[in-house]
Amino acid sequence: MPITIAVIEVHPIFLAHFTELIKSNSDFLLVGTAVDGRQGRRLVHEVNADIYLLDLALPDISGLDLLSEITSLRPNANTMIISILDDELNILSAIERGAAGYILKTIESAAFVSALHDLHAGASPLSPVVAKKLLNVIRRREAENRSDTVSLKRLTASSIELLTERESQVLRELALGLAFREIAVNLSISCHTVAQHVRNIYGKLGVSSRGRAVYEATKLGILEE
Repeated sequence: MPITIAVIEVHPIFLAHFTELIKSNSDFLLVGTAVDGRQGRRLVHEVNADIYLLDLALPDISGLDLLSEITSLRPNANTMIISILDDELNILSAIERGAAGYILKTIESAAFVSALHDLHAGASPLSPVVAKKLLNVIRRREAENRSDTVSLKRLTASSIELLTERESQVLRELALGLAFREIAVNLSISCHTVAQHVRNIYGKLGVSSRGRAVYEATKLGILEE
């Protein structure tokens, strides 16, 4: 069965570009589009898609509020942000509200298609700029709360199962924003094995997205410079 995708995108040029890429790939099935928040809300209520692509800069309602609605109404779907907004506040807010990925609209066509495949396979695609800004926020928060690091590490050892060496390697690759295929090549393992390690990492950290995994691992002292 093809991967069903709904697109909520304000700008007509970007909407045409992304929908054309989706339509031209036999792995995907475009099941609906919307050009503002009101249409997007109706689309989410009427169409149960595997993936929702969401522009945050909606003209009538908050894109972040609509993201929360999608997460609540369609918990089994993956929502990926497609945006020109690359500021830390929007990135963090989107992750906290359930976004499974965050890519910029300047993404190359091949990378966009790869991101959709990775998202459906369980990854959390992030544009490199987004991943870097997310890590900067995490590291800054870590520095601000350095006095709590020792106790957090003790909490890690006693309350969650520590990551294996291989899982730690995979997590470091995830933190760089790499796709599953790139991680598989770098570590000389299969994409299926990468996906299994990612599931294990999410389970041990009690998270469901790449961004939250990196955030929690850094906060708990698992990821270090």
